Amino acid sequence: MKAQPKTLSVTLYVHALKQFNGTYRYQAYTFKADVSLGVGFVVSEHTVEIPYQELPLEQLVNAEIEMLREEQNKILADAQVKSSLLEDQMQMLLCVEGKPIPKIDEEIPY
Repeated sequence: MKAQPKTLSVTLYVHALKQFNGTYRYQAYTFKADVSLGVGFVVSEHTVEIPYQELPLEQLVNAEIEMLREEQNKILADAQVKSSLLEDQMQMLLCVEGKPIPKIDEEIPY
């Protein structure tokens, strides 16, 4: 098994993007952006060494669990929004059909 390096080497590409007023805005990315992306053009390249210490297995597992929880919460929130939109569409169709809407559905949920 190969040992992890003590430092991580990262190449940063500084892009310049011309603003409407003629000035330039600078951003650093880890990739050379294509002009079609709209982030400007590369004006310089820098390699940075970042100190790295290998994390214990427990810390790695906890970080992965936290990431999965965040993703789960995002999926649940997106599903709730989609469900509410579908419910609204169904209620609008019920109104068109001339069926009365229950009083509970007339209350604004927010």
